[in-house]
Amino acid sequence: MVRPPMSSAPDNPADRPADRPIDDATIQSWTEAASGGDAEALEALFAAMHDRFLGLARRKVGVDWQGKIDPDDILQETYIAAFNGIDRFEPEGADAFYRWVAAIIDHRFIDAVRRLRRLKRDVTRQQRMPSRISRHESLAVQLGDQAGRPSRIVNRADAIGTLMGCIAQLPEDQRIAVQRIHLDEAPVAEVARELDRTEDAVRRLAGRGLEKLEKLMGRRSRYLSSGE
Repeated sequence: MVRPPMSSAPDNPADRPADRPIDDATIQSWTEAASGGDAEALEALFAAMHDRFLGLARRKVGVDWQGKIDPDDILQETYIAAFNGIDRFEPEGADAFYRWVAAIIDHRFIDAVRRLRRLKRDVTRQQRMPSRISRHESLAVQLGDQAGRPSRIVNRADAIGTLMGCIAQLPEDQRIAVQRIHLDEAPVAEVARELDRTEDAVRRLAGRGLEKLEKLMGRRSRYLSSGE
């Protein structure tokens, strides 16, 4: 499990401009800090490597599962598992963090395939229409707008990787409410049944989750700029 970020961590990720190049030494320092449970360093690694992780997830999905398995869903589940299991990560060898997360992506993809096969229904009906903007990207912009600053994303991979890392840190009930309502766009009544809560309780959970995400993303405002 992660612990609160260390203000003394080397090359504090929260202070790094989005357009500043990230060298191997910085990645190594973040990797070592993350292995000790530093949440901010772990988020920084997700942001820095998000494109690589997304590319791997997309290759796993391929043509066979396109429209049936969403690579973003695979990554979100992966980031949650990584945050919960960081105490088992050992930063040994080159690209250790990437290799560790890649193995989690592989396991989450296999789990997704097994879930689909267990459903025994025409999964083509589950296909989502292609969208120019991803659900996570839309939520990142929404969080910026809620903070009173009309926003646009200036570093898409970093912003989405960071948002996924922040979602992974939410308490489980808040995380489920945010994911189901704001990412899956499920009806509140459906989420209430899934969580065995009243609809008002689910709305409050989602609201508290968004408030926490806004605070977490707020200290990473380098990913967003004014939309004007």
